This record gives sequence, C-alpha cells and structure tokens, in this order.
Amino acid sequence: MAKQIEFFYDYLSPFSYLADTQLPAIARRTGAEIVYRPILMGAVMKNAGNAGPLSIPSKAAYNVAEFQRWAKRYGVPAQFSPYFP
Repeated sequence: MAKQIEFFYDYLSPFSYLADTQLPAIARRTGAEIVYRPILMGAVMKNAGNAGPLSIPSKAAYNVAEFQRWAKRYGVPAQFSPYFP
C-alpha cells in the first residue's frame, strides 16, 4: 500500500498555510503522496460547540504571535491579509 499523508486544511487557517509549506518536503523524504482534504474549520468548531480562536482576544493575540514564530522558523512569509478577519 502506498504511503499517504491526508492533509485536512482550511483556506482561512494560517496554520494550514504553514503546514502546507512543509508537507512537500515530508512527502519527498518519506515517499508519501499528499491527499488534500479541504474542510471548513469554523463549521467543525461550531458543530462541536467551540468558539474560534479569534473570538477570544488573548487567544487571538497568542495565535498571531505563534503563527509568526513558526513562519520565521520555517523561513516563509508571514503576513496577515488586511481584509481578514
């Protein structure tokens, strides 16, 4: 059976972006195929009764800082859209 990486991602998630910058190298290194599975994380969270991280100010600030730290570590651009959220 061929190796697969199932990547469940949301276009609005900055962390999905970060993961996607790293997946091709992981796939090459392991000989796996990436299977992209788009989801609507907001709908998943709402269905589970959870609020999104941007709805809690302290959590939103932490997520922005954490996103920037990981982007720096990966050496990828980290700029939020002025139109989001």
